[in-house]
Parts: sequence; structure tokens; C-alpha cells
Amino acid sequence: MNTVLPPGPVKDVLHGRPLGHALHPLLVALPIGMNVGATLLDVLGDEDDRAAARRLVGAALLSTVPTVASGWADWSELGSAKRPMRVGLVHALANGAAAGVFAASWVARAAGHHRTGAALSMVGLAGLGAAGYLGGHLVYAQGVAVSRTMDHEPAPREWTDVAAAQDVGEGLVRVDVAGEPVVLTRSGGVLRALAATCTHLGGPLDEGTVEDGCVVCPWHGSRFDLADGSVERGPASVPQPAYDVRETGDRVEVRARP
Repeated sequence: MNTVLPPGPVKDVLHGRPLGHALHPLLVALPIGMNVGATLLDVLGDEDDRAAARRLVGAALLSTVPTVASGWADWSELGSAKRPMRVGLVHALANGAAAGVFAASWVARAAGHHRTGAALSMVGLAGLGAAGYLGGHLVYAQGVAVSRTMDHEPAPREWTDVAAAQDVGEGLVRVDVAGEPVVLTRSGGVLRALAATCTHLGGPLDEGTVEDGCVVCPWHGSRFDLADGSVERGPASVPQPAYDVRETGDRVEVRARP
């Protein structure tokens, strides 16, 4: 588990837990949009637009701070995913280099060297483009920040027998339900069932622990409420699918929630 940026409310916000999905992709749009706007003013505007272009570059630099923080929080929880960690590191370095060029652009503009500032912004945009390509590769090719449980409709819709009641206690039991792994437990004597694949990076929740009515992922420490699968603590930002569960005679049955 990451100790540089320990779990807590601040880190949960950086992961995007209040949003229900990652925060970093949302924040990335701010510096990109403002820097592109500044360059459009450089190319299409006149001398009266130079101050506005400089302000846009400055605002983009300020927005880079929370953007970097959210990206760092996500990157710090990749754990043993060595290839995504390497790509993420290069992605961060490319963005950092681009930010440095934009900072130089702002300084040049503030000193009255508009053409130099405009040229530096062009270079910075090229760096952002390269970094953006790597960011897209992380998401679309390597599956970083993609929910591991939302690629299909929940199943089954009908009550399905999955285990003997005597086999489900206060610990975690993994069963197969319509081809999907589900974790069962009795929390405070009440039967609970959640998808067993962590939405964050696919950790096996059945190998985790139960704490205060939550299941804790063994890989990165995400906590999910056993009652409804909601995220109690990140790095996960997407809730865990929960199942209806009941005890019929000496058997346990589950079904997907509507």
C-alpha cells in the first residue's frame, strides 16, 4: 500500500471518489484547453489579445498543480503493474517538461517578448500532445482507471443457488455466479454479496479482510461497504456491484440487483 500519500479524505478526492470516477482526466482538460486557447489568440488575434493569451498561459500553469496531484495519486497506487507504472512515469515527465516550457513562455510574455512566448507555447503544445498520447495508451491499451466490473449487464436476474449456508460465515467466501466471481460473507450476522473483482485494478476481494462492515481489497486497500458496494475509501472511485442475497433452507441464493 502506498505510504507517500497515505489513505484519507484528501487522497480520496484526488482519486475522484466523490465523482464516482477518476478525477485526473477531468482536470487534464483545463491546462490543455487554456494553452490551446492562448495559441489560437497568438495565431489569429492581434496585439490587443496578447494580454489575454498571457493570462490563459498563467491560468493553465495554476491548473497544472491539482492536475499533477491527482495524476500522482493514481500513479502511486498502480503497485505491481510495472509496465503501466513505467508508461505513467514517462507520461508525467513529458507533462512536466511541457509545463516548464509553458512557464518559460509566460515569463517571456510578461517581459514583453510575445513572439518568443508564442513560439515556446507551440513547443509546449507538442509536449502536451506526446504526453496525452501516453495518457490515452494508459487508459485504452493498459486499462488504468477503468472499472473492472462494468463491462456487461449484471447477472443473474433470477435467484441462483451458490453455496451451502453453513459454508458462509464471518469470513470471505468466493463463489461463481453466472460466470462471475462473487464474494459472500456474514457481516453482523447479515448475509452480504459483492462482485469479487475490485473495480480499481482487479484485486481479488475474497483474499481481503472485513473491517467495520466493509471489505478491504488486499492489493491497494480500497474499502467497499458490504451493504451496497459504495466506496468508503480509495484508491477505488467506482462502487463495487452488490448482489441481493438470501438464505433458503440450508442454501444461499443470490441475484443481480436491478
